[in-house]
Amino acid sequence: MKNSLEKTFAKFEKKKQAKPEKTPFNVIRLCAILGVGLGLIASLNLGVYIHKTQITEKRLERLDTLSQQRAGIVAEIVQKYITSIQESITAMVSKPAMISAVETNNQAALKSIQDAFIAQRNDVIATRIFSKGESRLDADDGLPIRFTELEMIRQAEKAKNVLPEAVKIENDWRVNLVAPIYSEGQNVSAVMLISLSLDELKKRVLQDKASLGKVSLFQKFKSSNPLQIFSVGQGNAGKTASEPIKNTYWKVNFQPSYALLENTKASALTIYVIIALTSIFLVAIFMYAGLRVGRYVSHRLNIEKNTGSGVKAATKVAVEKKSTNVPLDTDILDVDIADGDEELLGLDEVVAEKAGKVDEQEDILELEDLKSVPDVVFRAYDIRGIAKEQITTHLAQLIGQALGSEAIDIGQDTLIVARDARLSSPELTEFLIRGILSSGCNVLNIGTVPTPLMYFATATLKESQSGVMVTASHNAGEYNGFKIVMNGKTRSDEDIKSIRKRIIKKDLYEGNGEESRHEIIPDYIDTIFSDVALAGDISIVIDAGNGVTGVVAPKLFEELGCEVTPLFCDLDGSFPNHSPDPSIESNLQPLIDKVKETQSDLGVAFDGDGDRVIIVTSSGRIIWPDQLLMLFAKDIVSRNPGAGVVFDVKSTRHLVSCITSYGGRPIMWKTGHAPMKNKMLETGALLGGEYSGHIFIKDRWFGFDDGMYAAARLIEVLSLQGESLDMMFDEFPTSPSTPEIRLPIADEKKFDVIEKLASSGNFGDGRVTKIDGVRVDFSYGWGLVRASNTSANLTLRFEADDDAGLHKVKSIIAKELKNVDSNIQIDWNT
Repeated sequence: MKNSLEKTFAKFEKKKQAKPEKTPFNVIRLCAILGVGLGLIASLNLGVYIHKTQITEKRLERLDTLSQQRAGIVAEIVQKYITSIQESITAMVSKPAMISAVETNNQAALKSIQDAFIAQRNDVIATRIFSKGESRLDADDGLPIRFTELEMIRQAEKAKNVLPEAVKIENDWRVNLVAPIYSEGQNVSAVMLISLSLDELKKRVLQDKASLGKVSLFQKFKSSNPLQIFSVGQGNAGKTASEPIKNTYWKVNFQPSYALLENTKASALTIYVIIALTSIFLVAIFMYAGLRVGRYVSHRLNIEKNTGSGVKAATKVAVEKKSTNVPLDTDILDVDIADGDEELLGLDEVVAEKAGKVDEQEDILELEDLKSVPDVVFRAYDIRGIAKEQITTHLAQLIGQALGSEAIDIGQDTLIVARDARLSSPELTEFLIRGILSSGCNVLNIGTVPTPLMYFATATLKESQSGVMVTASHNAGEYNGFKIVMNGKTRSDEDIKSIRKRIIKKDLYEGNGEESRHEIIPDYIDTIFSDVALAGDISIVIDAGNGVTGVVAPKLFEELGCEVTPLFCDLDGSFPNHSPDPSIESNLQPLIDKVKETQSDLGVAFDGDGDRVIIVTSSGRIIWPDQLLMLFAKDIVSRNPGAGVVFDVKSTRHLVSCITSYGGRPIMWKTGHAPMKNKMLETGALLGGEYSGHIFIKDRWFGFDDGMYAAARLIEVLSLQGESLDMMFDEFPTSPSTPEIRLPIADEKKFDVIEKLASSGNFGDGRVTKIDGVRVDFSYGWGLVRASNTSANLTLRFEADDDAGLHKVKSIIAKELKNVDSNIQIDWNT
């Protein structure tokens, strides 16, 4: 028994000696922790470097670019303002009445002309006229003549180009201009001095953008230091950008504000994800190395300890056990991290947690992007909505990036960009351009011009056949949006919806495009001037409605040889005189009054972006576009037998018989500039038009809707006929009809009403056409109900052989509408 116990105890002691003692501290864990620490330090340094180079510095670069763009835009605003004033002054001093009054020294007539000019422009403070060689130093309170003014007058007397100068009169800055008055012998006989208030210029410069930065206007002559004329807004961030103003002694300085700096924020999610993943990778690598080193150190310590105590047998056993997993001659860096060590350090949980946070953040951003890209603004043939609420700067930038990406897809490396005169257009244009450039696509900026000039640019410039116009066309001032041409074709329907899909799917390119500028107005005017020839003098009143045609139309028709009376041709995006929609009859009353007052041959009214036109005769009669289309059909189809003429569902049915009588093909189609142009391309038609005012002429022109070119072709016909417009239109048939009647209805509801009316309406023996809304033709007349694609309205229109028939068709349509929706109330006076 004793021997048995001794043997057992001896075995126990042997096993105890054979088992290596544990290291007094966990070397593997310590090395792993050190590795994690080093990995975190490396990750932190790398993250700081990436953040600095890819976020902070990029933001500052974007801020500098935005500041320079802003300075350029303001410089353009100032330059266009001065140019418009100079053109107005030149037009006034060139009038025969002015020349006659100067030559006869008729002071009463001169005063009357000057008073009328001051009344016409609210920025003119005073004017004075000096016969050649008679100007003298004069301390006149209203407009003193000092050495500065005297030198300007002397230069003008020599017929030299005299640039405008800012002068200080009793601590009040003004702008002085001079204009020579030529006698019939083309010699300078007098000079007119005009003094302007800076209030109008400040208003145009500011344009509700005080939050973006500080705008300063400086004047500098060669021999003097720059002198600040005025400053508006606050600037407290970033570098000051400077832009000279053409044909002046002035320059614009723009210092951005923190608000603009905030606008440079771009989504840094991708960069943060890269930093996070790189950090995880570095920490994992350093921890992995730490584990390897720890295992190796621990292994060596155990060997040395056991060898030093003389337990050779135990060492041998330990080595043999270890060698079953890792041979001694194996490189320690080839040993995998043990599952227990990964679990101990929580590596799997860290990676899973980080990945989960990234996925969650991406989902949140996608949801926010979806809310900022409302489906309702992507309409049938453009993008349009309420500025700042639906059409935001964020959305403008996304649309820009999407359109730039699409342009690249179709092989176009440049997009032409233009804008109208709305108050929100400059800022939306800035962000649209920023988005386009961020896709790697270039921008050719043609500035503030009517939409037809953007179309003209895509049709004539070699740089690109694609473009974007920032405009809400005829809508009220609080609206804005985008009209789009891609590879010469106007986007519509599903093509517009696909832009939203591209944004939501984030199918967007990234790159660095370049912006350049081009002056398109001279090319446009020259092209029309070479195409249209007048056979006589025509007097015309132009109502631009304070829209963007005010910068082109007066000059165009003066170049064509017309006597032009401008009405509301000053740009004002708030549209103070009437809404920019000439299809509303009440908006035409000021034009009718001015035509009668001036006894002009005709008046033309353009909408906010110039692609629509309405004509008024000398008697004040309104010529609606479907009637105008009859005259153009007579002119164009009679010279091109078999030509197609496209007209919309709102147009008179007399068009069919009129077009066929001249040998043409009548084609009824959907309302809307985009579907009309696409139908013309499809059918090869030479002429198209819709009741709202879009006229499309492919004969001698490019086929896009252009109110100014349509008006030019009309006055060409008028000058050749030798009779009044009233007489010319008396030969075409007319019937009792209504203008467009607009019923307000929610955007999300209007198409449902039309669908129900089309499916359930009972119209008796009426022939129903459903290509655009519901048009019902009876033997005695017709009626139409359609959903507007540009506003939250149903549009109605009726025509009949007589008043009784008109009342009958209105009653039938109204009854069926009530059956569809009993809440619909029709105001027949709208």
